[in-house]
Amino acid sequence: MSKWAQELQLEHSNHPIKLDLKRLTVVADTPDGKVPLYQMGSGENWVGYHLVTYMALAKWFIKRKRPVPSFVFFDQPTQVYFPTDIDSTGNIEEIPVDEDRRAVKKMFRWLYDLIQHEFEGRFQVIVTDHADIDEDWFQECVRDKKWRGDEALIPLSWIE
Repeated sequence: MSKWAQELQLEHSNHPIKLDLKRLTVVADTPDGKVPLYQMGSGENWVGYHLVTYMALAKWFIKRKRPVPSFVFFDQPTQVYFPTDIDSTGNIEEIPVDEDRRAVKKMFRWLYDLIQHEFEGRFQVIVTDHADIDEDWFQECVRDKKWRGDEALIPLSWIE
């Protein structure tokens, strides 16, 4: 978890990171004591630590050949970057701050690389999100049409 938190450049990732099973929360072991997830700052940190924790648990289950499904479903992990008060197409250029754009790309690239190299295809991550990164590695992972306008999970003709 510590290595992955550092890769995502999360707050407190320069300290050992672990899952506290008694309190069911992520903690950083700092020289000043344990810092629980709820004290770790921004939404970016919270999302990042949740991703790190799910992936660490998945790796643990796979290594021990536990009878746990080998996939996880994440719904809108970029929600902290796309404000709800604007109509969004999902294009990453809609995020106004360059730092946030870099963070979204970094998060998805981290998941992509993790599945390719660390999990070697033995685990699947399913993400529903508005983010649309115009890079080959991202676009090759898109498995459905982009839901915009009349294109949706439930066709408009079904509703009528």
